[in-house]
Parts: sequence; C-alpha cells; structure tokens
Amino acid sequence: MRAIIIAAAAAAAIALTGCVPVENSADPNIATPAASGAGTAKAKPKTTRAITYRIGGSATRALITYTTPSGEEQQNGAHVPWHKAFKVKKDAFDVLTVSAQNSGGGTITCEIDVDGIRVKAAKSSGAYAIASCDHTLGF
Repeated sequence: MRAIIIAAAAAAAIALTGCVPVENSADPNIATPAASGAGTAKAKPKTTRAITYRIGGSATRALITYTTPSGEEQQNGAHVPWHKAFKVKKDAFDVLTVSAQNSGGGTITCEIDVDGIRVKAAKSSGAYAIASCDHTLGF
C-alpha cells in the first residue's frame, strides 16, 4: 500500500512539474549531493586563538604582570587603561594570566578576551589594590 502511495505521489510530481526525479545518475555532468560534497563539510578545529588582556579602572598607573607564549612579562608604572593583544598557536601555551596593582588608590580591573569573547574579569579597589585574572586556554 505504501509503495502505491509513493508511486502515485511521484507520478503527480512529474505531471505537475514536467521533471523526472533522477536517482543514482551515471552522468558525470550531473552532480548529486554526495558527489558535490554538499552536507559533508566539517568545521576545522582552531589552531590559533586571539588573546587580549585589558587593565582599566579609575587608577592612572599600575604594576602589570602577564603571561605570553614567551613567558612572564611585567610593566611597572604602566598607564591605565592598558591592553596587550597577541595570538597563541595550539600547544604553545595554555594558561593565561594578567594581574595589576594600582599605584595608590582607586579601582583597578582586569579582563581576558579569547577570540573577542570575555572569559574572565575582576575588579579591586583601595590603596595598592590588586586585580587578578586567569584562564585555561582550550583548543
């Protein structure tokens, strides 16, 4: 019974459109979904990430310590707001850290962005306050 309904539907489609459905065509000039690759594309895994560290707040200067693929770096008396952007290759480095201690009073903030998405943020206030952010980078 089901075969009769399917055959009737196919005949109606042919009559209405004038097109004949083609399955498993042997003609190499006719692309089928499997032959054209449609629906078979897979997303490539990321091999690099864009990292941005940001320091802000009402403080005007800070002692900033952060990690990069080259190791730990430090800037004493850096002007706030401050940022550092770099790219990381897969398996080169996996723990992101940035911290800042204000040079007196006020607030100090830190942020870590990965591929433009905020993954960590912290805020601290007071005399010589420290804001610290860390994030494990995954690929």
